[in-house]
Amino acid sequence: MKLGTVTVTADALYMTSADQPASVDVVAADQIETENVDFSMELMKKVPGTYFGDWNQGVVSGTFSMRGFDSNHDVPATLIVDGIPHNFGYGRMDIQPFLPMEIERLEVVKGTGDPRYGLQNIAGNVNLHTKRGGNTTKAKLLSGSFNTYDASLITGHEEGNFSQNYFVGYRQSDGFRDHSGLRKGAASGKWFYTTTDGDLSIGAIARVFGIDADAPGYITLEEAANTPQYSPEFARTDGGTQDDHHLSLHADYDFNENVFLSLKTYVQEIERTRWARWSDAGSQQERFSDDKQFGAVSTLSYESGNTAIQNLKLDWGLDFQYQDNTEMRWTTVDRVRQGDPARDWDFNKSYWGSYIQADGLINDWLRLIGALRVDSFTGDFENRLSQTASDMLDMDFIWQPKVGMQITPLKGYSLYANCGRTFQLPGTPQLFGQDATGNLISRELGESENDGWELGVKVSPYQWLSVRLDYWNMTATDEVRDKKDGSGDFINSGETERKGWDMAFSVRPVSWAALWGSYSMVEVTYIDPGPGLEDRLGKDIENIPDYTAKVGLDLGKQTGLFGSIWLESQGDYYVDPQNETARVGDYNVWNAKAGYRIGKTAFGLEIKNLLDEEYIGFAWNNTSGFSPGDERSAYAWVTVEF
Repeated sequence: MKLGTVTVTADALYMTSADQPASVDVVAADQIETENVDFSMELMKKVPGTYFGDWNQGVVSGTFSMRGFDSNHDVPATLIVDGIPHNFGYGRMDIQPFLPMEIERLEVVKGTGDPRYGLQNIAGNVNLHTKRGGNTTKAKLLSGSFNTYDASLITGHEEGNFSQNYFVGYRQSDGFRDHSGLRKGAASGKWFYTTTDGDLSIGAIARVFGIDADAPGYITLEEAANTPQYSPEFARTDGGTQDDHHLSLHADYDFNENVFLSLKTYVQEIERTRWARWSDAGSQQERFSDDKQFGAVSTLSYESGNTAIQNLKLDWGLDFQYQDNTEMRWTTVDRVRQGDPARDWDFNKSYWGSYIQADGLINDWLRLIGALRVDSFTGDFENRLSQTASDMLDMDFIWQPKVGMQITPLKGYSLYANCGRTFQLPGTPQLFGQDATGNLISRELGESENDGWELGVKVSPYQWLSVRLDYWNMTATDEVRDKKDGSGDFINSGETERKGWDMAFSVRPVSWAALWGSYSMVEVTYIDPGPGLEDRLGKDIENIPDYTAKVGLDLGKQTGLFGSIWLESQGDYYVDPQNETARVGDYNVWNAKAGYRIGKTAFGLEIKNLLDEEYIGFAWNNTSGFSPGDERSAYAWVTVEF
């Protein structure tokens, strides 16, 4: 399903997101580059079947989730930007360095059937493509509510076989809530050379990013209803900073018309400091993390139409990453450290993964896919406070089979199905056989397995109409839990089930009007909570809305008036695993834009939360764990192309 106008380019013929017989959604540049967001994670709001947790806690801004995983934890998906992994720490998706104007498109693959990625590819993956090539320069200026100012500039130059692109962007805002201001900036450069025959393309991408953001803290439900702008006194110095540095080298080579190779190498660092205090009775903590990564990703593909079947495609992928991590914590008072560290971890992790996939178009109406992926992990961990050092648990050869098919009895009508396995590693430091204080624990832990399947139908009898309906199910087993016997040890125990159905549609009856929308229902249950957690049996998993829906109307021609209006709707959820407190978190928020285009200049006005809905953006407990959503706000902007 495509949201916006997607430009078809001559991409390399190795495996892409569109190859998957699964629920794949694409949000195009014309939907993204005009988005007005404080944090780039908010760009995921329009993707069908996803829900957003607006934490609004400085550099820990929030998260999106899908397929029944809760939004109080890190995203259960891997982020791939221009072919490079961009998750860090315990799996956090690092999408913040990518500002809207630089993004060409977002591709989201849901489910367990995609073999391209292993680590963090639990419920799917997000492929973000940034703009490359072209001979144009575009600038955008924006100003509006909460003293918000935003400026972006992107330029591309192609001459002969060489292309270069540059981007720079800056944003600052005081935020709707007290003590929620931010300042951030990003810059990138891309340089690529393609031989005259088109067989070889080589290039480099460099990027830097920095953000300094305050955190307003969480408040009670009563405070959120009466004074949503309020930030408690104990959070007056909460906030944090993050700095990113990235360099990657890219090469694509066509050996002949049937064999293609893609190779990428990279080095990147994400350094983050956060100050957080959860209550008046608690103490502020400084949390520091430094994650250095380097790695390589390669794909070798063979495609031929001269076999016994109509078309056969074989892919072999191989990827490697090494992580060097430091995590430290201090007790602080107004960001001033009080004594020695309360946590001092130094650890590294290396992994390699590989997959093979056979994709055969058997005849005009049947396509079959089979794949097998394997991942392996090693590493070392040292708790420098307790002087406890240990190796990673045995995490060799995590096998993940995948199969899929697509049946197309008539042009424009297709049935697809897939099933597969993904995995979750134990958390740190349990992954290395330690607890948080440096005590050695069981080394019998293993990964949790997530087995899922999906059945869907897509109807697109005309270019202007697409409808997709699917049903899915995922079961996670052997989840890592506290043993609950007073020993502090951990075991693989427990089982959870996630299931639901999704509907998405796109209608463009005329070139200047598009109606789009989606609706997703989900059921999530503790099937077997494990020892000591029997009070969760049969209960809903917390922090997962029972539905999410989006619908929008886009209007406009190449010149003259244009505009859009769209609704984001979300159901309520429990915030406790025993389901004893009231459900919270449902909302309906309308947003609207209108503008006028004259030649290569466009002026616009945007109103967010058009009806001034009072709502909770996120809640993680039922006492003082509420983050209010923003009130109605207005912004004016102008874009100019040269």
